[in-house]
Amino acid sequence: MTLRTATLGLVLAALGTTAFAVELDDVKTRVLNGLEGPSGPNNITNVAIANAPLAEEGLGQIVGYNLRTRSWTISGDMGIVPIHSHADRPAIVYTLTGEIYEYRSDAKERILHSAGGLSLEEGDVTHWWLNEGPDDVRLIAFDVYKARGTPNVADTPVQQDFDLPAQSGATLELLGLVDIEAHYGGEKGEGLVLSTYRAVIEPGGVLPSFVAAGEPLQVWVWQGAVNEHRSDTDGPVILAAEQGAHLGSGAQAYWENTGDVPAELFFGVVEPLSETEGVPQVGFQAHHSGQ
Repeated sequence: MTLRTATLGLVLAALGTTAFAVELDDVKTRVLNGLEGPSGPNNITNVAIANAPLAEEGLGQIVGYNLRTRSWTISGDMGIVPIHSHADRPAIVYTLTGEIYEYRSDAKERILHSAGGLSLEEGDVTHWWLNEGPDDVRLIAFDVYKARGTPNVADTPVQQDFDLPAQSGATLELLGLVDIEAHYGGEKGEGLVLSTYRAVIEPGGVLPSFVAAGEPLQVWVWQGAVNEHRSDTDGPVILAAEQGAHLGSGAQAYWENTGDVPAELFFGVVEPLSETEGVPQVGFQAHHSGQ
């Protein structure tokens, strides 16, 4: 169907689906999981930071799936992320700047996300996003998705002699997680979670890798820059703002801030649920299922 100079909320109310009032002109829509939303994008871009098959890590519980990191820009000129389902794609999205509305099948009201907000995309949730404001919104997103075709598993790189330094001048916090096994109803991902961490490394500070071999990690630098020292390379690699990398195949790493301003990093990790038990989750979640 097409909505022309109509209030989407009024149309949805007539259909008996979840209703939110918002003016959208000439927008084609569709209904998924009882929620109606735009079927196509508008004024958005996303950049793939890292994308790697989990088969490389020997995670037999989730073979055929990839861990992926993407940064998103949703324009202030009515930027729209179209309606989509997460039934086969657990994900975590963190709002870096601006304000944006999320429309969810498991929430009675639309949800306003501001900078620092966290969205957990789990279970059979269906949703879409709308930027009504004048300013662009920036998001960082981590997800586990089913890859098409046969995974292109690379040769395992040679590991160098490598000692992790002690952490200094850095803070690391667990923002939130999605239980992968629960997401798939116990059919895959046994004992695994997708988790998201935020770190701040002060000038002169060092953050060592906090995962074990076989626990793939992807890092993205939001502000500042770091030297990434890895056991699978001969020397450090500079990761500047809005750059990132994948750490897997048993490699270890540490991140060193040799600059004069703090560096802010985000991490997406697939790891055992047991390693996150008892660790406080500090991410602010604007939504609560069914509320």
